[in-house]
Amino acid sequence: MGKIKAAIFDMDGVLTDTVKLHFKAWKKMFENHGYKFEYEDYKWKVDGKPRLDGIKSIAYDVPEDKLIEMAEEKQKIFLEFVEQENLEAFEDSTWLLNHLKQNSIKLAVASSSKNTTKILTKIGIYNMFDTVVTGYDFKKGKPDPEIFLTAAQRLNVNPKECAVFEDAIDGVKAGIRAGMLTIGVCRDGQFDRLKEAHYVIDRLDKISLELLENLHEKLFKMV
Repeated sequence: MGKIKAAIFDMDGVLTDTVKLHFKAWKKMFENHGYKFEYEDYKWKVDGKPRLDGIKSIAYDVPEDKLIEMAEEKQKIFLEFVEQENLEAFEDSTWLLNHLKQNSIKLAVASSSKNTTKILTKIGIYNMFDTVVTGYDFKKGKPDPEIFLTAAQRLNVNPKECAVFEDAIDGVKAGIRAGMLTIGVCRDGQFDRLKEAHYVIDRLDKISLELLENLHEKLFKMV
């Protein structure tokens, strides 16, 4: 039996292309309140964080009740976009999920999004996972490792036996802090953004269990 027992996936931007919808929803909400918001702001300051933390990184001067109001507005706009768009799972994601499942690797989603269950169901892959950790299931957001440690605990797997797949900077930091092999998924090709990850790829069908085992062996020899 190999050293990798479980794979834990972030959802947005890793399993499905919700990134463009999140960006459009954030941009519309912030501009409604007079804040300039561009894609770089999304990737560096907001992506992967719980909603309130993301708002605070841009609107750092507003009171708590206003933050909550803005968060609810962003959620409403995002869900409208979800209903309008024909969301699907990335083909390379589905390939890797099937590859790992065929090799008896446990699968989890760990996403800060409170829309996780709705979206995984919509794109038809919810039932592929042994557990799904959402924004409702933890207290400390990424880069804190709580979300990934919660997934490992639910899978009954040691964190060192897990591989994490993340496309956000704070998610990569959380995976590393959890003591897990952390793979950066950089679909826009800006690999430098996720350079802290143990390995960075632009598509999940470039990953195999054999590659994960080799990376794991090198990582834990170094530790």
